[in-house]
Amino acid sequence: MEGLFCRAATMRTEQAHKTVRLVPWAILALGLLLTYVLGNVVRESRRQALQFEFDFRVNEIVGNVDQRLSNYEQVLAGAAGLFEASHSVEREEFAAYVRALRLEGRFPGIQGVGFARLVQPRDKAGLVAAIRAEGFPDYDIRPAGRRELYTSIVYLEPFDWRNQRAFGYDMYSEPVRRAAMERARDSEQTSISGRVRLLQETERDVQPGFLMYLPIYRFQIPHRSLEERRANLLGWVYAPFRMHDLMQGVLGRHFGEIAASLDLEIYDGDATDPDHLLFDSNAGVRS
Repeated sequence: MEGLFCRAATMRTEQAHKTVRLVPWAILALGLLLTYVLGNVVRESRRQALQFEFDFRVNEIVGNVDQRLSNYEQVLAGAAGLFEASHSVEREEFAAYVRALRLEGRFPGIQGVGFARLVQPRDKAGLVAAIRAEGFPDYDIRPAGRRELYTSIVYLEPFDWRNQRAFGYDMYSEPVRRAAMERARDSEQTSISGRVRLLQETERDVQPGFLMYLPIYRFQIPHRSLEERRANLLGWVYAPFRMHDLMQGVLGRHFGEIAASLDLEIYDGDATDPDHLLFDSNAGVRS
């Protein structure tokens, strides 16, 4: 019995020693588990904070762009009001309206405000002669050639060196512009074109552009139906935009900060290929 008791005591001692040896490992395992769990909590908290910051910035930018474009719609609506209130809007009247807007200070990003007149082939020579008589001897409808229908940029303010490059251009001759002009005409609503290269561009600091159109119908002539709108269209008030200038105006003092923390890309439509890219906040970084 005494031998059995001694053996049992020895076994209990060895088991106790094994248990004691396992305690540090158990503590280490528990510490590692707690570290992992707490690390996950911290990482998830940081991820959520970054996601919140990202969502906030993106929503803020989208909201600012929407608000800015809404403001530009109001600019065009005001120009349309000139035509709705007058049988004929003369060049100086249009220029005075745009000067009163103080575009550069109040509406950064807009290249100007213009009026493109619809021109039937039978009226083309008369319009060219009339505008040349106003003091523009080199005016013509561009590009040259015969077409079933013409348009011509006859007013574009401010009439600076960039905008003078577009004077006389037939925007209806270019498919992307034409599609937006037809949408505006048929819907009697503001329409925005896809990506284009503006006539205002030179070989330096070339920027993607787009245009915003609002249709103008003949003075006090009905345009309730689609047929009436197509038959009684006078032209379009419109605004050209250089995209990089526009986004600098939208983002303001946050422009550099946004470029440093986000890669903001804006595309024309749903496609994300380079041919549809309008703006890339980090284009200079990658190039």
